[in-house]
Amino acid sequence: MSTEDTSPAPDQSDLAGLEGILVGKESVRVLRYPHETEPDEEGNTTEWHLDLVIVDEMPGPGFSTYATVGARELPTNVTTPEGRQIRSEFVIVGRTGHRAMADVLDACALAVATGSIHVAPGAVIPNAVGLVDSGRTCEHLVLCPPFLWPELEVVDESGGEDGTGPLVTRLQAVPITTAEMSFLVKEGPDALFEKLDSADADVTNPDRPSVV
Repeated sequence: MSTEDTSPAPDQSDLAGLEGILVGKESVRVLRYPHETEPDEEGNTTEWHLDLVIVDEMPGPGFSTYATVGARELPTNVTTPEGRQIRSEFVIVGRTGHRAMADVLDACALAVATGSIHVAPGAVIPNAVGLVDSGRTCEHLVLCPPFLWPELEVVDESGGEDGTGPLVTRLQAVPITTAEMSFLVKEGPDALFEKLDSADADVTNPDRPSVV
């Protein structure tokens, strides 16, 4: 579970790329999710945390945006062809008041931390919704380039202050049904997103009907 509104403000460098969705917004909150690594060979664990920024009325009235802050510190084991590390931050949208979406996005980051997924567009995170918000039609997540926020920075190639850090991408997590996950495995993510688009599926609603 998270600790709300009592955590320190995120470092300004961690907010890089979010400026476009924060400007002029009065309702912005931060949740801090404490975690602990699995014991190593000597039984030692390490505490770490994930911050989530919540922006209400974004991308429009009645909706809220949830964006990770600091997930870029989690290794993804993904590199560019030149060997540069690629790290990722994550974003999801939900109906305002459906705060379980924050827990869902934390589950997404936790899957990265445990090394259980290959972090790239089209990657599926099984049961990320079902584990924290049970009973929803859409129990899983699929990652894709963000498509709801024109002001959101998707790729940061700066490499931090000294220019030697990882390339950072931002990926959107979209809730999908079990049938849609099976379809994606067989036909690929592009085919699934074509069906979602053709059906004008409401990706902000985890109880929407399946498109396959």
